[in-house]
Amino acid sequence: MFSIFHIRQERGFVRHDRRRLGSDSYYFVWVRFGQSHYELRGRTYVCRKNELLLIPAGCPGFELKGDGGIRDLITVQFSPSASEASGLLPLLAAKAPLHWASHMPELVLEKLLLLEEQWTERGPYFSVMCAALLMEVLVIVSREVDEGEKAPSAVQHTERMKRYIDEHYRDKITKVELGAVTGVSPNYAAAIFRKVTGLTISEFVHMKRLKTAQYLLRHSQLTVHDISEQLGYSDPSYFIRTFKRVVGKLPSDLIAERTARE
Repeated sequence: MFSIFHIRQERGFVRHDRRRLGSDSYYFVWVRFGQSHYELRGRTYVCRKNELLLIPAGCPGFELKGDGGIRDLITVQFSPSASEASGLLPLLAAKAPLHWASHMPELVLEKLLLLEEQWTERGPYFSVMCAALLMEVLVIVSREVDEGEKAPSAVQHTERMKRYIDEHYRDKITKVELGAVTGVSPNYAAAIFRKVTGLTISEFVHMKRLKTAQYLLRHSQLTVHDISEQLGYSDPSYFIRTFKRVVGKLPSDLIAERTARE
């Protein structure tokens, strides 16, 4: 099990000039927007959008102010058990920091946001849930690192498919359409999409829809039925079940939270 000491999500302008990092724990940094600078063992690391930095214990250093721009990042400070650090996850046995640009940002970010939410709400068994989510994130990263960099053509095809999904996610999207968009066979389109993102086409589309649904439930006056219809779910009950399974809450829970704030 992991012992998580702190989870910090920072949004906005960088306000500190230099912040010392403890050397007795690990740090996992994920940048959603902007960039963050670190000085570790005499080397400067610049972590940008969709990049991560895993800093091992015993690696003293500083988080730097950088260029003072706007940024959005999540930092998890943790300590693994002896078995996890020694071999269960070889990633944690490395002595040098890992700076990695992920091709699965949506999947990693989904887990990290849920991790941050669990940590903030501190419901029953939140520490166990947080440890499990952090393990999922590190396994995703470990698999990516083990496989190495993806072929440039596969990444380019996948980015083209993502852009198409961003524009048409309210409609039914098939591998046939994505194959036509990228100029490859439908089966190959589906295969490289899953290899690069870690998600099937259907899972990615649902993730995009449900991310939009969360925003609408929190910031609009639309009903659950209106939102499900707008996002391409013809059956509201299916939308509610899918939302509950993926998000962990009912749509009505988010509406209740919005109402309580008003």
